[in-house]
Amino acid sequence: MLEHKNSDRICGAEINSITSICDKNLLAARIRLIFLVSDTDDGKTTGTLLKLYYDNKKSNPLPFGKVEVRILKGLRDDDVKAFKQQGLKNLVREISNEVRKFSPEAIAINATGGYKAQISFAGMIGQALEIPVYYLFEKFSEVIELPPQPIALDLAFWLNNYLLFENLESEQIIEKSEIEENLESNYFESLIDEEADGEKTLVSLSAMGVLFNERCRLQFAKQENSILSLIPQDDTEPVRKPISLREDHGIDILQAFAQKICRSPYVKKIINSLPFNSRRTNPIRRTTNDGVVEFVLTWTDKGLGLCIQTTGRNKAETNTIALHLQKEFAENN
Repeated sequence: MLEHKNSDRICGAEINSITSICDKNLLAARIRLIFLVSDTDDGKTTGTLLKLYYDNKKSNPLPFGKVEVRILKGLRDDDVKAFKQQGLKNLVREISNEVRKFSPEAIAINATGGYKAQISFAGMIGQALEIPVYYLFEKFSEVIELPPQPIALDLAFWLNNYLLFENLESEQIIEKSEIEENLESNYFESLIDEEADGEKTLVSLSAMGVLFNERCRLQFAKQENSILSLIPQDDTEPVRKPISLREDHGIDILQAFAQKICRSPYVKKIINSLPFNSRRTNPIRRTTNDGVVEFVLTWTDKGLGLCIQTTGRNKAETNTIALHLQKEFAENN
C-alpha cells in the first residue's frame, strides 16, 4: 500500500478519506489518529494494518504523532443485541472521553468505513458534542462535512435526573422497580433500553441516552456560571454557619472539610456526617428537592461524608449546587 499514492482506491476508504481531510487542510496539525474498530477479526486486522501504515514515518507522506487502535466491544454484525447495547454505546463513550481530555475544538470525526449505522450515529455524536464529522462517499473524490442532525437538549430535565443518569452510566443496568418513579416522563423512552430478566425488568441507558448524558455534561460545563447566578446565596460568614457532626466519624478530617465547604455561598449549614460506604465512587450520594446534598469524601480512606443544607429550592438547583461542590471540593487539594 505504501508503494501507491494514498489517494489511490487500492489503499481503501479509510486512507483515502484521511488523505482528503489533510489535503483540504481541515486539520491544524496531525497530532493523534485513533482508529475505532469493530469487535471482529476483520476489524482488528484492519486496525492493525492501518496502524502499521501510519506508523511508517519513512514512506507515509502523512504521518501522525501518535496512532492508536481501539476495539469497540460489542460492535459486531453477528450479534444484534451486543451491537445495540454495547457497541454503539462504546462508540459514544470513546469519543466522549477524548472530548473531555482534549476539548471538541481539537477533534474531528472521520465516519468513513465500518457499518452503515455508525455513519448516521457518528453524525449525531458530532452534533451533540460539537465536533465536525467528515465522510467520503464511494464515488466522491473528496470528503464532505456531514450536515448537523437535530439533537434535543433539555438541560433542566437532565439536572432534575442527574443522579439517575450517573447511576445508569456507572452501574449500566438497574432494576426498573428501583427507579420507576423517575421514568414517568416520556422523555426517557428513547434514552433507555429495557430487558426482561425472569420476573424483573432491567433498565440501562440506550446509545442515545449515553449521548444525551454526554451532551448535557458538555453544555452544563459551559453554562454552569450562568445557572449558578440564578440560585440564591447565603451571605452568612463561613465561620458562623452551623456544623453538626457525629464524633465517631473521624471528627478531625470531617471538621476540616466541613469548614472548607462552608466557604461556598450556596451552603447554609452542615446537618450531619455520613457513615462509611465502600461502594461510592461518585461524591454526590443523594440530593433532595429541598436543597439537601449528601456528599461523600471519596479521597479519604474511610469513605465518610457530609449531609449539607444548600440554598437549592428544587431538585435542579440542588443538583447544580452538588455538581459545583463536586468540582470545587471533591479532591483533597
